Amino acid sequence: TSDILKKKLMPVLITIEPGGGTQKEEARVGTEKFLYVLEGTLEARAGEATHTLRRGSSLYLDASIPHSLRNVGGRTARCLSVVTPPVL
Repeated sequence: TSDILKKKLMPVLITIEPGGGTQKEEARVGTEKFLYVLEGTLEARAGEATHTLRRGSSLYLDASIPHSLRNVGGRTARCLSVVTPPVL
């Protein structure tokens, strides 16, 4: 899509190799994130909470809370991340 920052949602496909993870993120207040796991097993940390997400699992969170993902499975993990409003 063009002009993504002018849209209301920002979808991103995240691919994480076994043992890998994302940097800790913390968006501005009012930002929300939805994750849906397509393949693999991810550990999602949001603030003090930790969630294990497998294929078909989802998580909705306040993206202003520090959060990260880590692949805790033995194969590549993929998830769809949708953020509103779009942030980079």
